[in-house]
Amino acid sequence: MENKRIGFLLIIVIIFAITECKVFTRCQLTRELLRNNFPRTFISNWVCMIEHESDRNTAAIVTKSSRKKYYGLFQIGSEFCKEGRKGGKCDITCEALLDENIKDDSLCALKVFDQEGFKYWSKWETRCKGQTLPDVEKCPEWHNS
Repeated sequence: MENKRIGFLLIIVIIFAITECKVFTRCQLTRELLRNNFPRTFISNWVCMIEHESDRNTAAIVTKSSRKKYYGLFQIGSEFCKEGRKGGKCDITCEALLDENIKDDSLCALKVFDQEGFKYWSKWETRCKGQTLPDVEKCPEWHNS
């Protein structure tokens, strides 16, 4: 019975998180990354990776195996968060990675990057590394930050 309650609550939390999602434009994403202290030198790489991993959607969830899920804008793996309560390497709930507030997501993504670099994200390896990157310098946010 307790497992059913936990499962039901988890579904409610996920539904709530999904209704609080945001799909960014490229320039909105650039602005948010700059606001969250991402280094300018790598912004194009981050935008490219996010576009290919989550399509700039904060509510994106990808299940790659029965034991491995990836959450949110940055597609942060389940080893960095915990469903239903804080935990993982970033000490964050996985559901917190699904809302439109990307501050906590950004801190976790930068932690992942510090530990593993862009190679953590497979789509960065295949779609961004050595490729033409998005021209974020065309965004007004680039010049106003």
